[in-house]
This record gives sequence, C-alpha cells and structure tokens, in this order.
Amino acid sequence: MSVWSRIGLRTRLLLSVGAGAIVVAFIVGILSRPMLVERAIRSKGASLLAVARVAGKMAPQDPSSWKEFAYKLQETLPGHQVFLLEGELDSEEFLANSARLGVNRESALGAFGFGEHLSTPSPASKGVYEALVLLKSPDKRALLGIRTNDGSDTSSPETIWHLWLLALFLGSTMGILLGYFFAYFLLIRQLAEPLRVCAKFVPSRGKARGDMALLVDGIRAIEKAEKQERARAERLSLELKRMREDLKGAQATLLRAEKLASVGELAAGIAHEIGNPIGVIMGLSELLAEGQVDAKSASSFARQISEAAERVHTIIKDLLAFARPKRDEGVLCDVGEVISATVDLLRPQKRMRDVEVIQDVEKGGLYAEIRASQLQQVLVNLMLNSADAMEGKGRIIVRARKREGSVFVEVEDDGPGVPLHLREKIFDPFFTTKPVGEGTGLGLTISAQIIGIYGGDITVHDAVELKGALFRVRLWEAMRESG
Repeated sequence: MSVWSRIGLRTRLLLSVGAGAIVVAFIVGILSRPMLVERAIRSKGASLLAVARVAGKMAPQDPSSWKEFAYKLQETLPGHQVFLLEGELDSEEFLANSARLGVNRESALGAFGFGEHLSTPSPASKGVYEALVLLKSPDKRALLGIRTNDGSDTSSPETIWHLWLLALFLGSTMGILLGYFFAYFLLIRQLAEPLRVCAKFVPSRGKARGDMALLVDGIRAIEKAEKQERARAERLSLELKRMREDLKGAQATLLRAEKLASVGELAAGIAHEIGNPIGVIMGLSELLAEGQVDAKSASSFARQISEAAERVHTIIKDLLAFARPKRDEGVLCDVGEVISATVDLLRPQKRMRDVEVIQDVEKGGLYAEIRASQLQQVLVNLMLNSADAMEGKGRIIVRARKREGSVFVEVEDDGPGVPLHLREKIFDPFFTTKPVGEGTGLGLTISAQIIGIYGGDITVHDAVELKGALFRVRLWEAMRESG
C-alpha cells in the first residue's frame, strides 16, 4: 500500500488548498510588485516635496538671505543636497548654474510656472529624487532645490522587497486558512455521511485504510449490492410478467364466461318479453281459426292481436337500437334548444299533463358533442320515467350547466327515488320496476349506450331540491364555430 493512499481526505485537502494558495499568492505578488514599487517611489517623492514646501514657507523675504538659508537647510538635511538657483529662467546666470547643478530645464520651467516641481527616479537620474520650490520677492525670483544624493536605485528598494515577502507570507497563510475553513464546511462535512455509509459496507477495513480508500471500497461495495438488487429486480420482473400473463388468461376466461352469461340473460329477457305477446297472438289466432266466436269478439281478438304484434315490434326495434348505437362524428347541438323542444314535445302526452316541468338552463349557450335527436331520445326516456315514477303528478326540474370542459344535464323529480340496492341494476337490459307489460326495460340501457358512444355517462343520485331521483348526464362541451 502506497503512502499516498494512507493520506486522509483532510490532509489531501489541506495540501491542495495550501499549494493553490501559495501559487495564487506568488502570482498576485508578482503582479502587484510594480504597483508597490511605484507607490513607494511616489511616497518618497511626496515626502521630499513636502519638506521642500515647508522650507519654501520658512525662507526669508530678503533675497540677500536666501543663500545663507540654503546653507543652514543643508546642515539640517543630511543625506540630501540643497541648492539655490537665482535669476530668471532664460538668464545666463540661471542657465550656467542649472547646467552646473544638473537641473533639467523642463523641471525649472514647471517650478516657475506652478510654484513647485518634483522629479522622480528614472534610468537617467539613477534613483535621484529632486524637489524644486519657487522663492519670490518683489524684485527677484529663485528656485530652492532639495535632492537625494545617495545615488541608489530606488526602483527596487530593499524595504519594498521586505514588504513584498511579508505580504506574500500573509497572503499564503490567510489563503490556506480561509480555503480550509470553507472547504471543511462545503466538502468535508458533506462527505462525513457518505464516509459513515461506506464504513458500514466495509467495516473490517474502515479503520485500517484512509478516507479515500474507504470511500472507493464503499462505492465498489454499493455498486456490487446495486448489481445484486438489479438482478433480483429482474427476476421479480420476470415473475410479475408471468403472473400478469396468467392473470390476463384468467381475465379473458372470465370475460368469455361473463359474455356468455350476459347473452344468456339477454336471451332469457327477450324470451320473457316476447313470449307473452306471442302467446296472446297464438291463443287468439287459434280461437279465430276455429270460427266459433261472434263478430264482436272477433273484432276484439283482432285488436288484441294487433297490440301484441305492436309490442313485439317495439321490443325488436329497441333491441336493434341497443345492439347498433351509431355515433355521428363532428356533430354538436344546442342543449338549451333540445331541452325546450323535448318539453314541448312531451307536454301533450297524457302522463305529462299534470306534471310541472321547470327548465333551468345556463345562459350564454350550451353546446355538446352529440346529435340533437339522440340527446332528445335520452331526455324523453328520462322524463317519461320520472313521470311514471310520480304516477303522472308532480314536478320535474331539467337543468343544464357547463363545468371544466363538460356539459351536465340533470333531470330531477319528486317521485319515490331509486333505492341504493337498485342503482347498479337500472341500466341493465330488460331491468324494470314497472308492472309486466308496461315497459321493455331497455330505455335507460339505450340512453346509457347513446351517451357512452359520445364519451359521456349517465349516473343516478338523490335529488337536490326535490325528494325523488336525479339523473345526471355528462357530455363533452363543443365549441360553436363563429360565422
């Protein structure tokens, strides 16, 4: 095992942060050194200029005393050269003295123009600072100059190197401490929980190896466990698939059995409903065939035979409508108009004469995806059923509302209502609560099929305002094309 693998996460992090901080500190130090040198040069020049300003303020007003003042100033400023340039800028005396003392004409011109001038070191001046101030009297002007005379290269002073090294050390130290501080909270503390989890997967080697080795071993152990779980999940998936296939087979068997039972129930219902009128037809036909009845009885028998045949015809017609409901694509109807037309259609009916019908249709137009005649057929069945349940006396409320993309049509009556144990059966074929011979038991079944082929449904509930039953029809809302 290598030494590097034994090094913990904190040590690696400290080494990484320290190396990065030192590199950054060196780069910043190298980039900032010219600024430090320039600042040091400006600081030293500003100090020299300040001394020169004070000396200019302290100079006597008498021009004859300026040389003596310059001499005494020289004694108080060791390490500096103090000089006096008398005369005007372009005079021979001034030019000769400035050439002897090495004063630049541009520097002298600046001092005469602005009252002072500072010359900072350059390659030509060999690290010499020079400050010039203007001395004035009513009849004479002169320049008082103070110059550093050590001749050292102040562009790289020893003190600047010391400051730079100190800043480098402090920057590196602060970078290491701050980097480790933030890394601890952002990385080490976040890895503490994964390391504890990995230690649970590899407990025997958790203490003998470093953090990184433990993390690697833990990840490998988790990966191995994940592969095992994946294999187990695949096996369970295959088992579930086989169980689903078996369930589908059982479901298909049950569906076939249910279809056969439904066909048998339907056949029994048809036999029962058709059997009675056919028996009437056969019995009366035999009596007529024997010729032993009088004319009045024969007329009565013929009328009964016609009524029985008409009942058989009605049952067959309802069966055809039940077996082959047809949907018209792209149709829509005005629900309010259909409700109004249905009420007008049923008003002359004998069993509707003593029934009060209240229409409660939402304003603004309601359009549903269904053919108007088919919706009217559904409403006729529902309203006639309500009238029969009330025995031809009472109130019916027909409502229409739209909500969340659907149109709801409700038919509510104040009859006896539908018992809970019958609500799941009333939509079955040939189920009826009416006396024998007064209903086929297909009205609600056909209505449910018509609504179903348009994506809607019919449900039965307790009445909201009245005391009877409430049938709710849900249809998809249709958008009427403008123009």
